[in-house]
Amino acid sequence: MNTCHRCETLPELPAEANRLYLWPPLGHTLSKLKAAVSSHATVDDSGKGVLIELLPDAYKDLLARINDALTPGEQADTYCLAYAGEQEPTLQDFGDVTTLRRLVALNEASWLLDVIAEKQLDTHFQPIFKADAPHIPFAHECLLRWRDSKGAINAPQRLFEAAREAELLFQLDRQAREVNIRNSVARGVSSKIFVNFTPTAIYDPRNCLKATMDVIDEVGLTPGDIVFEIVETERVDETAHLKSIMDYYKERGFGVALDDLGSGYSTLGLLGMLRPDYVKLDMELVRDVHQDRFKGELVRRIIELGHKFGIEIIAEGIEVVEEAAWLKSQDVDYFQGFYFARPSAEPLAVLDQRKGT
Repeated sequence: MNTCHRCETLPELPAEANRLYLWPPLGHTLSKLKAAVSSHATVDDSGKGVLIELLPDAYKDLLARINDALTPGEQADTYCLAYAGEQEPTLQDFGDVTTLRRLVALNEASWLLDVIAEKQLDTHFQPIFKADAPHIPFAHECLLRWRDSKGAINAPQRLFEAAREAELLFQLDRQAREVNIRNSVARGVSSKIFVNFTPTAIYDPRNCLKATMDVIDEVGLTPGDIVFEIVETERVDETAHLKSIMDYYKERGFGVALDDLGSGYSTLGLLGMLRPDYVKLDMELVRDVHQDRFKGELVRRIIELGHKFGIEIIAEGIEVVEEAAWLKSQDVDYFQGFYFARPSAEPLAVLDQRKGT
């Protein structure tokens, strides 16, 4: 089984580039480019492409100027090659051709490359409880966190936004999975763990997930200890691809969970096709479910449908006792939310008995 080169390597920022080859799609894009950089570089316009000869140490400033001058759409439609060398680029060099949008995004996301390369990712754990025993964690969801240059702990939204723009989602998602698995063992999690993954960050599960499987073996966990939780299903265009990833996990004995059920029709539609072991009710659906008749009826039907097909239901985002009590009355299987416990760096062994419903 091969490893995934894209998942396991980080791109190098061509900070020493002295030439930038560009192929803008339209004449007005070319005009805007030339106006933005002509005072800081020599521009050679061949009619089909542009060669920009950079002054020493001008690369990052030039990309910033281009970013100000061109719209994201124009950048996405302009192909480019950043090149360091005196000779003409070879066929091998042209393998590094990318979009101008990605080159700009990589330049702006240099901090993200540092976070990944210097292993500044961390894990917080939020427990999941059985509805009929809401004191001892059934599982812990592993939630990604990261440390900035000042040592502060941050939520992951900025990481993933930058990773999508710079096409670093494969690398970030892979390292997030591995960090969460390692930390769950290092910090003594004794329950199951829910490990999030983004399906758009996986080409072929046999190759892209090999490193993750190696880490699981290394730390001594078994498939029965882990539930892989699919996040951002609304971004998935190829449901057959998603099903192949889920089948890969299931065939190896792992549990599989579908996140944010009820957040959109497409997510509901995936339920019948994917048949996960667990589904999580979207937290917006859970909010005030005890006093919203429409939400209540929808949740009842989801629970009924899930149980009919052997799927267990997790209600996440519970914030008040009334929500928990109503959900328990409807035979929901598991609870998760701030009412019970907030995410923390250390896993929870037992919950205050006063939190019962």
